[in-house]
Amino acid sequence: MLFEALSTNHNGGLRVVKTAKELVREIGMAVQPPEGVAIVLTEDPGALPNWVAGAGIMEAALTDKFSEKVAKLRNTDPNADWSEVDKGPNEMRRIVKFSSETMD
Repeated sequence: MLFEALSTNHNGGLRVVKTAKELVREIGMAVQPPEGVAIVLTEDPGALPNWVAGAGIMEAALTDKFSEKVAKLRNTDPNADWSEVDKGPNEMRRIVKFSSETMD
């Protein structure tokens, strides 16, 4: 049976919570970082939003795109579903995507 996490939006309606993988893919698609530059999403348990995004060094225009997209997603999708991501040794989950992987 497929389970989809639900959350309440600002209008009181229900919406599907995006997975962490979906969020990092969406950031990568919006930014289109150069080859070899990583987009990283790290779990921040107990916080709202429950994720923090980071990226490698990029030119200023791409850094601005990254910041704008992350700010928007932190408002629209503050809770990511991390259930598909294994915990690391520090008990926090992390996804690292490079430009060639963002379309996957």
